[in-house]
Amino acid sequence: MPRDCLGIIESKSKVRYSRNKPVVAKVSTTASTSRVSPDVAELKDMVRALLLDKKGQSPAPV
Repeated sequence: MPRDCLGIIESKSKVRYSRNKPVVAKVSTTASTSRVSPDVAELKDMVRALLLDKKGQSPAPV
């Protein structure tokens, strides 16, 4: 699942390298429709699931 998330992020990001420093250019978020793409919705669901899973694994304060 993390590889799927990484693949989606890499495909949606435009990364340029300038003087050995990665520069991430924002992908245009303006579109003719205000609908969220299925890839973004899937990524959001994966991130939410990972965060909830991590939250469930954290030790309870004593």
